[in-house]
Amino acid sequence: MRPINVIGSTAVIVLLAVVPAMSQRTVSLADNAALRYWAAFSQLQDAAISEQEANELNSVLGGMGRFDISRYTELIQKNTLALEIMARGTSLPNCDWGLDYGLGADIPVDYARKALALGRLNILYAMHLYHSGKKDEAISALAAGLRFSQDLGKGGSLFATLAAKDLLVTHLNAVNDALRMGQLSISERSRLQKAVTMLGDGLDWPGAAEKDLEALEVHYSADSRVSVSLRSIVLSYTAFLNDQSHLPSLMDAINHAPPELAQLIPNPKRVEEQKQELSDKLQQTRKLLQ
Repeated sequence: MRPINVIGSTAVIVLLAVVPAMSQRTVSLADNAALRYWAAFSQLQDAAISEQEANELNSVLGGMGRFDISRYTELIQKNTLALEIMARGTSLPNCDWGLDYGLGADIPVDYARKALALGRLNILYAMHLYHSGKKDEAISALAAGLRFSQDLGKGGSLFATLAAKDLLVTHLNAVNDALRMGQLSISERSRLQKAVTMLGDGLDWPGAAEKDLEALEVHYSADSRVSVSLRSIVLSYTAFLNDQSHLPSLMDAINHAPPELAQLIPNPKRVEEQKQELSDKLQQTRKLLQ
């Protein structure tokens, strides 16, 4: 048996040196989408996926084009309940993952991995619905997947943010394919347009980087030299993710940092590449929706 999250996410693997998370504001339990997502994760069921099937899925998950989905019918059926629970969660206004952020770098991140698996299943589910003649339900699944993907990154570390970016780009690719095929009704296009508009800028990259880096402070609080260097990097990193012109000052801060600290800093150029990829995809989708 191979777990459904066999489909890799290279962006998550190559960028991160540390995986802490951040605290989020308290919200009403009744309005907390994350509780529904946790429930959806509990319903996930694995299925046997060969290496060849995994590679094929990698090439088609981003689109709505013709694909022999029948081999994954059982996988989709086993996880339909999980997908329905997830979709209901996306209608709630807030998302607080309820993690113990006091654990710093030791905080569990399994929720992000499960979210990747569930989000990719949602693309298969949307494709299945679309090619079964249930376009309206397929559009609903894509819209829910966009909201779920963004919720994954809310208040989290770069690990969760990169996972969210991976899912957002995949869902946006599927949306773009559906739009290019030109078979959507005015109502269906309108629903997709609303879902994409609600994404805004997508993800809070500066906030995620800041929380990742600030989590290192507890390890170096007794070393003033490292602490001062880390504070400079935190300020420069967040400034850079808001404005690329700050890259030289950020690289200077990293290059002059103590080696034990410098090696823990996520590569800013690669983080910016991931951020730009999402921005480009959002722009492309919004042009198609005009």
